[in-house]
This record gives sequence, structure tokens and C-alpha cells, in this order.
Amino acid sequence: MRDDEGQIRALHERVLQGWNEGSGAAFAAPFSEDARFVGFDGSVFEGRREIADSHQELFDRWMKGSRLVGERTEVTFVRDDVAVVHAAGGTIARGRAEPAPERDSIQTLVAVRDREAWSFVAFQNTRIRPIGANAASALLWLLPDRFWRWLFRASRTVPRRTITFGSRGD
Repeated sequence: MRDDEGQIRALHERVLQGWNEGSGAAFAAPFSEDARFVGFDGSVFEGRREIADSHQELFDRWMKGSRLVGERTEVTFVRDDVAVVHAAGGTIARGRAEPAPERDSIQTLVAVRDREAWSFVAFQNTRIRPIGANAASALLWLLPDRFWRWLFRASRTVPRRTITFGSRGD
């Protein structure tokens, strides 16, 4: 298991390295061909190609020159060939030296070994936003929720009903 854990940690490092290179293809390479990727904003990407393409657009526009840093990574084996990875880290914006706390996130990844090689088959990214820390943190949750509520009502959209999961689910 120690060798497997090392391989999985190296796989996670490749994800970070791909981001830091600004390469959608390198970022997505550690994912399986049919991986499901859920971004911090609820975006769902199906498969390595879609993960690569969507991230290349991010790297070329909104996240150009940014870097990811990992703070902590935990690997838990569910079976000999399946592991859950929890990683915490942050994003360093272009021109900055330190990660911005407002971009701190926790990721959950599922790694599967197939024919002796590991790949990530699932990814979920969640920004760290503790709601109960104090009154200000509660307000920071409630005010944007009001804005999104207005936006969704104005556009007659229910986000959970717009999500599609490709051929694997409803």
C-alpha cells in the first residue's frame, strides 16, 4: 500500500503541476477517460477531454498565471484498487506571492487502479466558507444567496435541474 499511496500522491502532484504550467492537457492527464469533475462553482465536466478543454480556457483567461499550492493531502484506501484523496490548498493569483484565503478549497478525489496504473475517476472541489464562524461569515453566505436567488428567479432557472451527468446517470 505504501507504494500505491506514493503513486497516488504523485498523481495529485501532477494535477497541481499541470495547473501551474497553465496546461489543460497536463492538468487533466491524471484523470481517467471517463472521469467526472465537479468544480467549486458546481460546474460538471465529463471525461478527460472536457476537463482539459474547460481548464485550458480558465488558464488562458480567468486564471492566467495563477498557481495552486497543496497544504495537506490524505489518502485513504477503500479497497486495494480504490482510494479516496482529500486535499486542502489554495490558489496564488498572478503577480502574488501567497495564496488568497478566499480561494482556499478542499478537494475530494477518487483514485482507481486499472491494469497497475492509477487514475482519478472523480473530483469534487469545495471552497472553504465556514458559515457558523461568526455573524459576518453568516452574512457573507446570506447576501450572495439572495443575489443568486434573484438571478435564478429572473432567469427562471433551477440549477440542480440543469445539471447533466452524461451517460452514467440522470
